Amino acid sequence: MSLVMVLEIESGVRLDDVAQTLVSLEATIDRNPFIRGGLLPGSKCAFGLKVHNLAVPVRACGVQVDWKVGVSMTFHFRAVTMQECLRDIYALIELFAAQHRHRFVLSFQYERIYAIRDEAGLDLVWKLP
Repeated sequence: MSLVMVLEIESGVRLDDVAQTLVSLEATIDRNPFIRGGLLPGSKCAFGLKVHNLAVPVRACGVQVDWKVGVSMTFHFRAVTMQECLRDIYALIELFAAQHRHRFVLSFQYERIYAIRDEAGLDLVWKLP
């Protein structure tokens, strides 16, 4: 059974914005006209991307924001590799936050918030050991 982290990025983000960050990290990307998934370097954590043609509300529990989601990114991994995968996911969101202004929420299966990027900057709510 795999665990899932979900990155919900505000509408207005372009798939090219996400791709730029993934390429900077040297992630393995499924090469086609629309990036749909791949593997993060190091942990080989699998990710998938979904572009929402019509923006959708943020699904992470307990988050009240005034923006909607344009791209959802899911990360799939086994419990035994969670720490390693989280390090790679945090590297991705930290770089994405540095490269782009878009707001986002990172949650564990929509239930627990791990990070929020808003107007005040990036807040790593759940710190890594």
